[in-house]
Amino acid sequence: MLIDQSVIVITAAGTLIGKTIAIHLASLGAKLALVDSNISNLEATQYACSQFSRHIDIFHLKNTQPCTIKQVFTRIHRQLGTFNVLLNTWPKCTDTPHILEPNAINEFNDVMCNSATTFFSVGQVAATLMQDNKQPSLIINLALKPSNHHALLSDTSISVIQGLTVSWAKELSSFNIRVGAIIPITPDEETMLHTALQEEIVSSMEYIITNDSFNGRILEAEC
Repeated sequence: MLIDQSVIVITAAGTLIGKTIAIHLASLGAKLALVDSNISNLEATQYACSQFSRHIDIFHLKNTQPCTIKQVFTRIHRQLGTFNVLLNTWPKCTDTPHILEPNAINEFNDVMCNSATTFFSVGQVAATLMQDNKQPSLIINLALKPSNHHALLSDTSISVIQGLTVSWAKELSSFNIRVGAIIPITPDEETMLHTALQEEIVSSMEYIITNDSFNGRILEAEC
């Protein structure tokens, strides 16, 4: 898959890692659809990408309800035509609670029902639109909280992403849709989304896009 011939949807595009990825892809000639709930951050990413390309469109996600997600992706499809790559970032959420915490059940429900549902909805809507493409398509799941600090996910959330990546890859292969995932790895004492880790995530993403045999697998971005 050639990046300069791709239309790429980036969720959480207003965050630090979303902006970093968008700038890199814009510099390689991709057409971008940037999606985020924070309109000012979204516009800042668009401005940063504009020095490389005029083909940068933004789409404000007002909330994470499945119907709203569908509306945004329908707008992308109508405005840009078919898109062939989705970067699906785990939505902002609380960490998975410890089992002995008093409010553990409610907090766990928030992670699994809200964050996992949003993540699944984005993938499901994109795959539904992609299946009608007459070209190879790709979904990349990013196991990272859309935050500038302490961005790594809990083991529980990562396991959900790993499981969905493998199952989606099997289900969508007949539609010529590949699915991969990137899981950032840092030393136990380090949870910051520092520059070296950002660069490794971007490198991993570029590898998955350009390697047409990559499917149903997970890359660990480690520095």
